[in-house]
Amino acid sequence: MKTRASAAIIVVITTLVAPLVDGFAPFLATSHRESIESSHYAVAKKKTATKKDTDEQEVFRKSEFVASIAEKTGMTKTASEQALAAVLDVIQEQVAAGKKISLVGFGTWKLTHRAARTGRNPKTGEPIQIQASNSPSFSASKTFKEKCN
Repeated sequence: MKTRASAAIIVVITTLVAPLVDGFAPFLATSHRESIESSHYAVAKKKTATKKDTDEQEVFRKSEFVASIAEKTGMTKTASEQALAAVLDVIQEQVAAGKKISLVGFGTWKLTHRAARTGRNPKTGEPIQIQASNSPSFSASKTFKEKCN
């Protein structure tokens, strides 16, 4: 069973490629239950605007993602969904705690800090104070980038 769980985690991580191309933001939710109940795991249809034209990106939804994990690991869809939820939950918890998660050959998640700064209200031009904040970021490994090109 340990081998199957390890294989499930590896498959979950390697199948995260499609959503991560669009960014890490869709995976951030305030709670584990909220992220499962909503469609945060799905990559929403997104139009990529360019100066010349607009293209539609292919959608890889949560149900397809879970089915792909189940097919590759031989696990049930329910177990695959739980494995995916567990991996994403661990990533969220550790990054939110300020830890850096590095998966060789895949990429690195980390928490980045944005210092407080003065901005301008675009409507009035009036200066406003923007608070400091933390934001998760993902950096793809060289191997991952080569696979995408």
